[in-house]
Amino acid sequence: MVIEDLFAMLSFTTVPRRNLLSYTYNSMGAFRYGDHIAKIRTVPTAASLSSLTHQIVDVRADNEAFRRTLVAEAAERDHSFDLQVQLNTDLARMPVDNTSVKWPEELSPWVTVARVDLPRQDIGGDDNLAAADATSITPWRSREEHRPIGEIQRVRQEVYRRSSIERHRINGQERREPAGSAELLG
Repeated sequence: MVIEDLFAMLSFTTVPRRNLLSYTYNSMGAFRYGDHIAKIRTVPTAASLSSLTHQIVDVRADNEAFRRTLVAEAAERDHSFDLQVQLNTDLARMPVDNTSVKWPEELSPWVTVARVDLPRQDIGGDDNLAAADATSITPWRSREEHRPIGEIQRVRQEVYRRSSIERHRINGQERREPAGSAELLG
C-alpha cells in the first residue's frame, strides 16, 4: 500500500504544468443547491481553450510562471467557463461526507447552469496583487442556499479560518472580512 501511494505521488512529477485557464476546477465537497445537494465545477469553454497561447507553463524557468502566464492570458483576450452542477440523487452511492468517492455521472450527469465570462483585463498590477494577498478566499462567503455542507466542509471551514489568521499574522496584515462583494471586488 505504501509503495502504491508513493508511485501515485511520484506520477504527478511527470504531469505537464498547464495554463491555469485550461483546467476543470471541481469542488472538493458538496454544497447546497437550493433544496438540493450538489457538487460544482467550472469547465473552460472550447473557445477559451482554443484561444490559449500559453499552453504549457515552465515552472523550472520561472518561480512565478503560473502568475505570469495568467497575467499575460488575461491581458490578451476574454476567457469563459461553464459553471456546472451535479445533483446528488443517491446518498448511498453519492456520499456527502466522503470526498474520495466520485459521484457516478450515470446517476447524475453534469449540467451547465451558467457561463462565467472573464473580460480581458490587466490583473498584473502591484495593487491587484496586494488586494489578493490581503483577501481570504473561502467558499463560506456565499448565500445560505449555496453553503458548503457535510462534515468534511465543516472541518475545512475551520482550517481555512485558521490558515487565514496565520497568513495575515505572518504578513503583518489586519484580517477582516469584506462587508460585501462591492468591497471585495472594488
